[in-house]
Amino acid sequence: MKKIKLATLTVLITQVLPLIAKPELIFHYKNLVIIAGNICVWLFHPAFSSKETTENKNNDRYSVLLIITMSLVSTIIPVLDWAYFSNPNESNMLQTVAGIVFICAGIGLRNYSVHLLGRHFTPTIQLQKDHELITAGPYSIIRHPSYTGALLALVGGALWLNSSIGIISAIIAMMIAYTVRISAEERVLKSLFGNVYTEYQKNTKRIIPFVW
Repeated sequence: MKKIKLATLTVLITQVLPLIAKPELIFHYKNLVIIAGNICVWLFHPAFSSKETTENKNNDRYSVLLIITMSLVSTIIPVLDWAYFSNPNESNMLQTVAGIVFICAGIGLRNYSVHLLGRHFTPTIQLQKDHELITAGPYSIIRHPSYTGALLALVGGALWLNSSIGIISAIIAMMIAYTVRISAEERVLKSLFGNVYTEYQKNTKRIIPFVW
């Protein structure tokens, strides 16, 4: 139930309120695709609570709040650009097709990565009993594939809406958020797994294969 509430709240903030001056666009097929993507992400994401944020602030350093904020920004800006600064009924076919591919690939990668981590995937940074280092699947190439998936989906949403400023803002906003998050997360993981994690870092990239 909490996941449904969070998904509904996110849709209201990112897909409904920005279009309040153009309500006819709320049910435009392009906006409905973004809404569906939002829901798919939240339904696979562990429920988030403010209590958890406070309890894990020493490890998490409120990075979860930064990620949520930047995700909202990365979604709202392309919607505003699409609705008010361009013609919503005109599309660049190449960008539109690339957008839906990015959205589907990103959501698929994120949800699969969350599934592989299982109970070890948490909104805030926290260690659990019998914590395991998962290195299978996409984790054999990049250390944080769920972040890669989310970034792909957000950039895909901007592409889908043909918003150049949305693409740029999504990349900048999420790279800031993930740089902060990964720094805090890997500090904790290194303290737990020691040299094993150091070796894992040497053989993988953070979120962009072969690059970063």
